[in-house]
Amino acid sequence: MFSSSIRRAWLCAAMLGALSVPLAAATGTPDAHHVDHPGPHFTLAEALARAQARHPLFASYRAQLQAADGRAVQAGVRPAPALNLTVENAFGTGEISGYSAAETTLGFSQLIERGGLRDRRIETAAAGRQQVATDADIARLDLRADVARRFVHVLSDQAQLGITREATGLATSTLAEVERRVAAARVPLAERLRAQISLERARLAEEHAEHELLSSRRHLAAATGSMQADFGLAEGDLLRLPPVADFETLLAQVQATPDLLRFASETRLRESELRLAQARRTPGLTLGAGIRRLETSDDVGLIFSASMPLFGAPRERGNILESEARLAQVGPEREQAMLKAQARLYEIWQELNHARVEVEAQRERVVPAVEQALEQTRHAYQRGRYSLLELRDAQAEWASQRRRLIEAASEYHGYLIEIQRLTGAPAPGPAATASSQP
Repeated sequence: MFSSSIRRAWLCAAMLGALSVPLAAATGTPDAHHVDHPGPHFTLAEALARAQARHPLFASYRAQLQAADGRAVQAGVRPAPALNLTVENAFGTGEISGYSAAETTLGFSQLIERGGLRDRRIETAAAGRQQVATDADIARLDLRADVARRFVHVLSDQAQLGITREATGLATSTLAEVERRVAAARVPLAERLRAQISLERARLAEEHAEHELLSSRRHLAAATGSMQADFGLAEGDLLRLPPVADFETLLAQVQATPDLLRFASETRLRESELRLAQARRTPGLTLGAGIRRLETSDDVGLIFSASMPLFGAPRERGNILESEARLAQVGPEREQAMLKAQARLYEIWQELNHARVEVEAQRERVVPAVEQALEQTRHAYQRGRYSLLELRDAQAEWASQRRRLIEAASEYHGYLIEIQRLTGAPAPGPAATASSQP
């Protein structure tokens, strides 16, 4: 009677515990994971906020933006004026062996840029900064998607660990039942050995699941910029499947993602580089003025100068050709990226729909059937109508189908995160449970 009560308790746990870990947390039901990882429950929103605050990626891009600001400041600097001092006809031979015939010139010169060269430099620097900002947006989306993937992995490993622990409990209760029957001389001693082997295998599976969970928690911590997994039970509802828009709607969203908007930024950068190269065809003009002293006559005179490099336009021809080619390269690259994105989106969208079908089948038909089969098999075993082998097969199938349900739900959320990443969704990942709402 007592062992039967234990078995019923395990069945209740099988139906409510591992398949919906957040439910146990929300209702205050004690759970082993919380004991293993003390601390407040950890939601996806908290993980994303922690990554935003701690991850070194953002500090890196902040430094890159500061560097881009520095380049913009430098681009606006005008050429510096030059002060020139020249001494001629001094310390030579003959009549100019000394300094008495020397000519000393003190002058001032200034390069005057033409063709709007300074404005083109400023424009190019601004376009480069926008490119860095767009890259930062893409990196932020990548990081948020990575955090969401790691979070789903932790949720899955928590649920898998719960199933293995319940399987260990089933194997323990089965061994107790077998020992009772061996003591009553109703089954041979070998049956007890087989039950002990099943229990040992269940404990090994549980130990492996614990290691898997520890690793996934450490990966989640790293994704949020932390060295230690200093958070409690991850909280989220894997079995809650958020709806997804139709493919055409998602495809339209892809057009506005930072991944494709980056090509618009790159186009502006290449256009500004081309205008800068064209502006350099117009040579700068250097004007100078000064005063010259003639030692032989003790006279002083003013001098004026102007200089300009020759053949400036042909010398920039190569740079202009390169800039034109790089600008022409952007359009095909964007088209290529769009082709890959739409094909990838369609593939993931199909896989996601399949995962939803599988989750619903496992949750609504397969898992209830294997639970009912296990209960009936156990009932028959207790009355001697089924063998231990049949009971072990039923228990193995029960655990296998429940694990598959968790795997299918994890796959659904993984595909959902990929879609949200491709479409630039602001908050990827599974929905929080009622208890994890901020």
